[in-house]
Amino acid sequence: MKDDVWKIANEIKKEIIEFRRHFHMYPELGYEEEKTSEFVIKKLKELSIEVTPNLAKFGVTGLIKGAAGQGKTIGIRADMDALPILEENDVPYKSKHDGKMHACGHDAHTAILLGVAKILVKMKDKIKGNVKLIFQPAEEGLGGAKPMVQEGALKDPEVSAVIALHMADEVEVGHIEVKDGSFTASADKIWFDIEGKGGHAASPHDTIDPIMVGSHLITALQTVASRNTDPVDPVVLTIGTFNAGTVYNVIPRTAHMTGTIRSLKQEVREATFESAKRIAEGVAKAFGAKITPGIKRGYSPGYNSPELNVLLKQATSELVGEDKVHIAEAPSMGAEDFYEFSDNNRIPVAMFWLGILNEKKGIIHPGHNPKYDIDEDALPLGCAILSLTALKYLTN
Repeated sequence: MKDDVWKIANEIKKEIIEFRRHFHMYPELGYEEEKTSEFVIKKLKELSIEVTPNLAKFGVTGLIKGAAGQGKTIGIRADMDALPILEENDVPYKSKHDGKMHACGHDAHTAILLGVAKILVKMKDKIKGNVKLIFQPAEEGLGGAKPMVQEGALKDPEVSAVIALHMADEVEVGHIEVKDGSFTASADKIWFDIEGKGGHAASPHDTIDPIMVGSHLITALQTVASRNTDPVDPVVLTIGTFNAGTVYNVIPRTAHMTGTIRSLKQEVREATFESAKRIAEGVAKAFGAKITPGIKRGYSPGYNSPELNVLLKQATSELVGEDKVHIAEAPSMGAEDFYEFSDNNRIPVAMFWLGILNEKKGIIHPGHNPKYDIDEDALPLGCAILSLTALKYLTN
């Protein structure tokens, strides 16, 4: 199987690059992926793949039914949305939509999954069971995975596992990184509305200064990680905005702060916000102010199935050698809504980092950077790893 997969992946390399460049030139933001979705549907139908469109607005699934008998169904997921960034690259495939750019590799993810479709359709006689291709909208902060699950992306037939990849700008092209267990963090938005007493800047004694209150709150919140959380449990609590006042000589009445909580464990995630609320209450009482905390739950902590990782590592080793497989030293405190496809940890899922770094080609910029690009030599390898892993899963 390995030789067939690798052969087809390299035969379609030029076409996958063309797909990727098309998506790169015409980026669409979350829940706006109409043309991207139409392109995906067209290519899947050309392969006679059963298509289900309009999941979570512009999400698409494609079902490849194996010809080797009944079996399980594995899902393979790619995200399709771009970022609100003005591209600074001078390349033939530069974004034609000003202020929008594929700066996180989702163009490559989508192209790779179309490549997987082409490989597995040619190998249907080796598929015992089914492969469901999942093209997801709105990963960048909008959470398109969960509504896809709610609208049946894992049903008909029942998906029993899901795999995915992500471009890795710190990993050399031709290599991958994997990690069992914790892989990405949760991501929640938090805020604090502070109400004091406004007044003249020359009479601070007659006011309750919300800027002073907020400053003390920011300092106190740093103890959540250093004094309220077990040192072996990574957690981040960052305040990113602090807005108060409009005039230089007036102490305002209110202030508003926003930030984020990141953690690798659900219990730490919950405890961190509880600690933040308790600290806010204490600071408010100390200054005679009122602080109202709030939270918007985002992505859950990401957990990779060790069993699926075994298959991913085996597939990569067979394709390009065991020396190209690396174990990530630590999880990322970034977040990824792919893990919503575990359906609240009901089914195993796994994601790996696919290397795109190539200093000789100038491919050195990190994700979410206006000069971000990828080494397109990574595309056939991504197609092959996902395809061979799916085949291994279905034959195990």
